[in-house]
Amino acid sequence: MARIFITGSSDGIGLAAAKILSEQGHAVVLHARNADRAASTQKAVPKASAVLVGDLRSISEIKSLAKEANSHKPFDAIIHNAGIGFGSTSSREITADKISAVFAVNTLAPYILTCLMDRPTSRLLYMSSDSHYGGDESLRNVTQSHSYGDSKLHDVMLANAFARRWGQQIQVVSMHPGWVRTKMGGAGAPGGMDKPAKALAEWAIGSGQLAGLKSGTFFTTSGAESTHPGAGNVAKQEELLKVCGEVSGVAVPGDQ
Repeated sequence: MARIFITGSSDGIGLAAAKILSEQGHAVVLHARNADRAASTQKAVPKASAVLVGDLRSISEIKSLAKEANSHKPFDAIIHNAGIGFGSTSSREITADKISAVFAVNTLAPYILTCLMDRPTSRLLYMSSDSHYGGDESLRNVTQSHSYGDSKLHDVMLANAFARRWGQQIQVVSMHPGWVRTKMGGAGAPGGMDKPAKALAEWAIGSGQLAGLKSGTFFTTSGAESTHPGAGNVAKQEELLKVCGEVSGVAVPGDQ
């Protein structure tokens, strides 16, 4: 049985995948923004090993979440699934740390968690989107950007940067789950959650074609896809890591 940690798993695809995994008997540690959402998540996935709480808009709470998550290690797979955007109440917010909430949740949180959590034994995934094709890799004014597309491009860049570092030891990838009917995707989205949730759950336990793709791959439920050209720009990947490190005070392991 596998042990898996999923951020942003109080609803949407993260919650749907967690239900599949827990019913199969895998140990799933979930994450919610606050205590009320954690309680509803535990009720929705009663077999979950734990539901950790942390508001990813806050740098200090991200760091605390990493510490708490490490108390549940080792994880076979870690899924950085949490994200905001597309009209959410936080999509135009500047946080108490004086950065965009979209940048904090979608970009900085997976960076900090990757750096502070123990590396998973097998698989690491950054949830992206086809919106990343419209992202700007220039990183101009990046910490203040409210652009969902920019942040999803950052997720592919993070996956590629850590794939270069760790890809010989574990599979590091990014994923576009499809435009599906979730709170973020909206009721008018053409797809349901079943297909991406099943694909994500299979990947998490090392099953199916997606688990066999090489590190640095960006994929959909159907397999590998090409990325925005900027996602492969190593200099920009390193610049993004530097910005995240300076904002958070957290360095990439081995880069100090």
